[in-house]
Amino acid sequence: MTMYRPEVDGLRALAVVPVILFHAGFAAFAGGFVGVDVFFVISGYLIASIIVEEMRGGTFSFATFFERRARRIIPALYAVLLVTLPLGWLFMLPDNFENLGQSVVATVGVSNNVLLWLTSGYWDLSNEFKPLLHTWSLGVEEQFYFVFPLVLLALVPRGKRVTLWVFAIAALASLVAAQWFVMSKPLAAFFLLPMRAWELLLGAMFAVTCSSARPHALQLGRVGAALALLGLALILAPVFLYDSTTPFPGIAALPPTVGTLLVIMFASPSNLVGRLLSWRVLVAIGLGSYSAYLWHQPLFAFIRLLSPEHPRMGVWLAALAATAVLAYLSWRFIEQPFRSRARFSRGAIFALTVVVGGLLGAGGLAIDRHAGFPGRVPSIGGATDGGGRQARATYVDRVYSLRTDRFVDDGRTKVLILGNSFARDFVNMAMENAYMTRCELSYEPVLEPSTFSCVRDWERFTPGLRERLRTCDVLMLVMPAFDTACLADDLAWLEAQGIPRVIVVGTKNFGRNPNALLGMTEAEARRFRADVVADAMRDNEAARAAVAPGLFVDLIALLADGEGRVPLLTPTGELISEDGGHLTRAGARFVGQKLFEHPLMAPFRE
Repeated sequence: MTMYRPEVDGLRALAVVPVILFHAGFAAFAGGFVGVDVFFVISGYLIASIIVEEMRGGTFSFATFFERRARRIIPALYAVLLVTLPLGWLFMLPDNFENLGQSVVATVGVSNNVLLWLTSGYWDLSNEFKPLLHTWSLGVEEQFYFVFPLVLLALVPRGKRVTLWVFAIAALASLVAAQWFVMSKPLAAFFLLPMRAWELLLGAMFAVTCSSARPHALQLGRVGAALALLGLALILAPVFLYDSTTPFPGIAALPPTVGTLLVIMFASPSNLVGRLLSWRVLVAIGLGSYSAYLWHQPLFAFIRLLSPEHPRMGVWLAALAATAVLAYLSWRFIEQPFRSRARFSRGAIFALTVVVGGLLGAGGLAIDRHAGFPGRVPSIGGATDGGGRQARATYVDRVYSLRTDRFVDDGRTKVLILGNSFARDFVNMAMENAYMTRCELSYEPVLEPSTFSCVRDWERFTPGLRERLRTCDVLMLVMPAFDTACLADDLAWLEAQGIPRVIVVGTKNFGRNPNALLGMTEAEARRFRADVVADAMRDNEAARAAVAPGLFVDLIALLADGEGRVPLLTPTGELISEDGGHLTRAGARFVGQKLFEHPLMAPFRE
């Protein structure tokens, strides 16, 4: 039987606490995400230790292995999902709820990491509002363990040396891939198993060298103590030195992962690090670390979803205390009972996994297929064609039918609109308010949705677009598709191209969290005004400074009250924007009415 090491549970505490504080938004723990990497190394070490020992003793079986994994992972995870879904029904707009349904399906199918990789991007929700964001790491681990026992089954009979060489080569290849992808495709590097496998293999390589005949911590006296201390420093330093700008994982993940390996290899009761990590408080936190990890993100996400403004420090302190309570209750009344074979047989565990998992997956699929059930939210009903991501995208994207190969010389004002989906919103505002009859309009999505560029990047334009630029009467540049640092030079360049009239339409924003309306009464929701997010306000002010007053339409100023705050509902109680930026049909009508009263919109009115 593998020897219990309390210092490993203490190490789990050092992994989970930074992750939780990072997700809570504490600036001092901006690199707390490395705690997940610490977990990966620990997991690789512990699981490999058990499998190798059983294989050497001839007692390994796949049924027993997957039973242990199910007992460890499934009951607490499914409890979180069962609580999260009804909360999502009550307190999420359709877009958020639709995404939650997808995440439930992916989590049950141990593939939320793949879902996040595929869906992160332009139409993506902010991560802080995703209750199941953190289950990506469970996906990585479980995908690894579907394959890992088979690999060990082939390698263990060939001895430690062969096994270590294979693991070392595989780990090096995975690390190289991680570094390459972090520079070219960072989302793939972060979420996908091939770029994370090396972290689990680090722990597994040490486990292969161990046996039940000797303690797993290497006894090297003062040298071992120093190496354990170095390992602890390598874990903690990135927690405080890394942040969102750190290219990760790749080489940047080496300090926390190598540090974890050093602690596992050399921390023991005979040295300072071993005694520190065996402290009863840390061991207790470590024992409940899985439940703490599971419950903290849903709790934090719903706090944010129901908060019109950023939650204050007191709220986060209460959230941390609630996380601790939930972690204990989950560990005591869910994790511990289901690990007992006397209370739940193997058949019961597998039945739980299949039956409850199937029901959860079916529920998540229904939520996705019904676009988050928009009928539950009165302000959505008449605001647009349904609700949720697909309905929003369909409504916004429908302006593609307006694209033309050339302008027709029929005497109407020829207006060319350049931009991304906010330019599509501009067209929808015009269409919803019938400001199209006197204009020949061509909309051109000249940029990739997440790309910011300069208009004078002429070589990026198609020949047809260059021709329309030469022949248009009015050019509309709709923010935020263009870099504000380029605007002044762009306008001078466009004037040199002979464009008769150029108008810049500023960006728009309806606060960080329209979902907060669900926590208000109808009267409160109609009165509420949201702060424009800082990035949008900064871009808008930069555009205003770069563009002459007679050429700039400040949408935010048109919508805002005297304190610079904007409404989330129309005067008739319909939602203006479901994601804080793109307009619903009702939002297009409401904002368009204000926009086309602006003097610069005269070509549409005359």
